[in-house]
Amino acid sequence: MSDLFLTDNFNFRRLTFEKYRHTDCRRGAPMNYIAYMIKGSAEIVSEHNTIIIKEGDVFFIPINLSYQSYWYGNEEIEFLSYGFLNIEARETLNFDLQVIDCNTELKNQVLKIPTEGSDLSCETLGIFYSVLSKIIPYLRQDQPISKTYETVIRAKKYISSHTDCSVSEVAKNCFISEPYLYILFKEKVGCTPNEYRLKAKCKKGIEYLLTTDKTVEYISELIGFSSASHFRRILKSQIGLTPKEVRKKGDF
Repeated sequence: MSDLFLTDNFNFRRLTFEKYRHTDCRRGAPMNYIAYMIKGSAEIVSEHNTIIIKEGDVFFIPINLSYQSYWYGNEEIEFLSYGFLNIEARETLNFDLQVIDCNTELKNQVLKIPTEGSDLSCETLGIFYSVLSKIIPYLRQDQPISKTYETVIRAKKYISSHTDCSVSEVAKNCFISEPYLYILFKEKVGCTPNEYRLKAKCKKGIEYLLTTDKTVEYISELIGFSSASHFRRILKSQIGLTPKEVRKKGDF
C-alpha cells in the first residue's frame, strides 16, 4: 500500500488546544471522522443539527458536512481524530453528525487506535477498520428534516440573531409553548434555550472582540449583558478566558 494512498485517504491525529477554539468548516468536512474526546468539551453546529460532546464521548462527522465547532476546556482540550474517505462498500453509507451511543468496551477500543507519531501501516488500518465495523451498527442514518428539527433550527437562528431575546419571545416566534421549547432543546440540542442563548452571546462577543477595537463595556451592552463585569464572568466560565485574554490570544 503506497504512502500516497495512505496520505490521501486517511488522517489519524491526536489534537490538543488551549482552553478555547473555534473552527469554521462551512466549506465541508474533507473526510469522514470518528473522534474520541479525551479532555474538555465541544459543540458542533451544522445547519440541521447540533451536538454537545463531553469527555469520554465518541462522535462522528460525515464527509462534506458544513459545520462550525466550538471547543472548551479549563486547561486544555484534547481529542483523537480518525479521518477516512469513503472506500469500497462504505460509499453507500449516509450517516448524520452525532455522538455515538456505544458501550465502554467499544470506546476503549477507539482510544487504542494508533494516531500521530506511529506508522500508518496495514496493521494500523486493520485495527481501525475492525473498530469501525463495530461502530457502524451504532450509527444513525441521516434522515429527512422533520418539522421538529425545522422548529429547532428556526429557534437557534432566532436566538443567534437576537441574543438579548427572552425564551418566551423565541417560543412565540416558533409558534410553540415555552415548556415544549425547553423539551425540544434538551432533546435535540443537549441544553436549555437559556444555556444556548448564553453561548450565542459569548460567540458574538468573541467575534466583536477579535474583529473590532470596541471597548468591553460597549460590546457587553451590544450583545445584551447587564454589565461588562457580567460579560467577563460569563465568558470566563464558558471558555476559560477573559475578554482581554481573548484579544491577546487572537487565534480562534
